[in-house]
Amino acid sequence: MLEELEERKAEIAKKVEEYRRRRGELNAEASKWANLRDELNKQVREALERAKKFREQRDEYERLIEEFKEKRNELNKKASSLYAEIERIRREQNIMDGSVREFEELRQRIEHLEMRQQTEVMSMEQERKLVAKISELRREFERMQRELERVNELRELLKEVQAVKKEADRYHQEVLKYVKLSHECRDNMIECFREADRLREKADSAHKMFVEAQRAADEAHSFFLKYQRDLRDFEKVIDGLRRKMRHDLSFRERIEARKKVQELLERFKEGKKLSTEDLMIFQRLENL
Repeated sequence: MLEELEERKAEIAKKVEEYRRRRGELNAEASKWANLRDELNKQVREALERAKKFREQRDEYERLIEEFKEKRNELNKKASSLYAEIERIRREQNIMDGSVREFEELRQRIEHLEMRQQTEVMSMEQERKLVAKISELRREFERMQRELERVNELRELLKEVQAVKKEADRYHQEVLKYVKLSHECRDNMIECFREADRLREKADSAHKMFVEAQRAADEAHSFFLKYQRDLRDFEKVIDGLRRKMRHDLSFRERIEARKKVQELLERFKEGKKLSTEDLMIFQRLENL
């Protein structure tokens, strides 16, 4: 029976170590997933913080856009009033065929074509045709300008309206610049939000793996505690059984000793001579 209990105890001890090791491995795995989840959540917060900064920068650009639009529109309104005055004088004095607006549009068209010539890649034939067109338009523009500038009042008004249009165009370029920057901020902000979503999805997956590993670790811990309790119970039973066996052995030895003493006494009473060895045995057993 004791041997069977010892074998069972050894099996349970193996289970204790097995689940102790399993619990440690699962806790390490859970810790790994928790660290990854926390790192990903940190990156989510960083991405959202970048998105917030891009949104704040975009809002600042939008404010500047509205500010420059307002200034541009005020200048364009002033230019329109000046054009109306120039057109009134031109009609009164019957100067130049075509309106002043046509004259101004011609100037803007020349500037546009000159910009194309400077910035676009084209063949020699295309460039030749473009230069010829610019020259043609410039001759027409100079003819109209000479007619208008014959009247001093118109000449001064033209200078003023051109200065106003130049200033309005400067603000318009600022509007275009900040519109572009605003769109870039918006695109960057959206990308940050998308990145945050991707990272959050990964963090959620890592958290799911953490929960599964932690649940398995808790289960292994429960088995570890169960088998540890079983092991202690078996140790108590085995220790008790061993004490009982030792007690029983001692009891039997005392019974045998008394019987031996009784035999020696009977021999002594019968007048039989006891040997030195018998006397030593008698003395030793009498003390039990």
